[in-house]
Amino acid sequence: MPSAIPLRRILCRKDERRISIMEDSKRNFSFTTKPTAKELWKFSMIYANKGFRGLVNLILVGGAAFLLLTRWGMLAVSQRMLLVAVILLFVVWQPAMLYPKSLRQAKELEKQPPLVLTFSDEGVGVMQGEQGGTISWADLNKIEVVGGMVIVYGDRAHASLIPLKSLGSDEEAFRKLIREKLPKARRKGV
Repeated sequence: MPSAIPLRRILCRKDERRISIMEDSKRNFSFTTKPTAKELWKFSMIYANKGFRGLVNLILVGGAAFLLLTRWGMLAVSQRMLLVAVILLFVVWQPAMLYPKSLRQAKELEKQPPLVLTFSDEGVGVMQGEQGGTISWADLNKIEVVGGMVIVYGDRAHASLIPLKSLGSDEEAFRKLIREKLPKARRKGV
């Protein structure tokens, strides 16, 4: 007969959604979660400003701000407006356009059963409703801890979000498991 696993419930955020964490002596961590619109938006912003795209955004915004600050008197009104538009495009418009998309995604996720991710020495178990499976550590694409969340990439197209707050006092043990199971090239911020 299996031994009982201690279970702690953590109440997270004002919307009172529950995220449960389990840890037993075999170092199993189980998270049941549905990302909120804010978490999805934060992930979209991280993704949109990552790598080469982020570098281009930074160069364009930085360059436009530099020109506005150092050449204000020499620029024609149309040039000033163009530079302000470039800054607003990346600082205001892009985030504003990503938020409605995140709201739609969150509403779609509300209709689905919660996603349960179980991290163990064998791999990452994924369960949603009656469907599920296990991804071995060798087959897992990568795990990043960024922007207050753990992002688990099963492959290049699919990611699962776990709020960093939900790890609670088990955060260091969880990070240790990830560091042991994934090579440095496939983990970031852990």
